[in-house]
Amino acid sequence: KNLVRLRGPVDQGYGRGGKTLGFPTANLPSSLFSNALTTIPNGVYIGWAMVEGSSSDESRKGRNIIHKAVVNVGYSPTFEGEENREKIVEAHLIVKDGVIEGDFYGETMRLELIGFLRPEKRFPSFADLIAAINNDVENAKTSLSDAPYSFDGSKFHQVPLDGNKVWVGKTGGDAHASFEFDKTPFWK
Repeated sequence: KNLVRLRGPVDQGYGRGGKTLGFPTANLPSSLFSNALTTIPNGVYIGWAMVEGSSSDESRKGRNIIHKAVVNVGYSPTFEGEENREKIVEAHLIVKDGVIEGDFYGETMRLELIGFLRPEKRFPSFADLIAAINNDVENAKTSLSDAPYSFDGSKFHQVPLDGNKVWVGKTGGDAHASFEFDKTPFWK
């Protein structure tokens, strides 16, 4: 399986995913992943995400749980006149029980992109974009339930019991934010 792994702090986005579209996202800061983002084509991906919980928020819902995810990498072109100036990574976590407590700002997210759904594009209306995202979410739920995309117990998502939650990717970064490409990228 070919994949991309990213680990870093969740950054505050524009607030459009949840408020305007009804699909809240956890965004990774462009500034920390600019080198990796030059290699990843714009588009919508499927994958797995986990927000690392700390001892102070261990009981908060949505932490230390592996979630299915739909991830946009790009500039959000449908927001005409408000497109992102920098390429972004925004992950919509598909939550089993439908509840995540609070936001993830400043918390560390591990994100694994394992499949490409479609190119990023400008939609004629928000209604069309929402319909496409609904379709993306349904495709992700189905695809991530079966091989070859089902969760494989990747060590990337395991939270060590000793409290050492740092993973540093082989391709770049440091203990704060890092990434790696595993095998040949799946989008080629």
